[in-house]
Amino acid sequence: MSDQIEAVAEVTTAVESRGGALVVHVAGEVDMDTCDDVRATIVEALATDPAALVLDLDGVTVFGSIGLSLLIEVRHRAEARRIGFAVATDRRAVLRPLTETGVIDLLVLRADVDEAAAAALAAA
Repeated sequence: MSDQIEAVAEVTTAVESRGGALVVHVAGEVDMDTCDDVRATIVEALATDPAALVLDLDGVTVFGSIGLSLLIEVRHRAEARRIGFAVATDRRAVLRPLTETGVIDLLVLRADVDEAAAAALAAA
């Protein structure tokens, strides 16, 4: 028997309609343990064929490399359905890996959800 306690990463998601765009709010840690849950929420949101999709990452505290892959995947899924897509965040935990890897150049990124919704709708 071990006295070690294993920490489990946690993430929450919520979906809302705002200004004609569907917004997926993500809070917590986006890593190997939680990415499938986030992906499932996003896939469900895309299946409703919104005019635009915003991924709000302002509540994200940890953004692992799988999160970068997820953003690229979501961008491709949205493009295939002709759905405008944008990311909303000003969190260093997200911006730093986006910037360091160059993924930021592949995304429409805005500091807040309303700006991201407007950008995603314009791109639709």
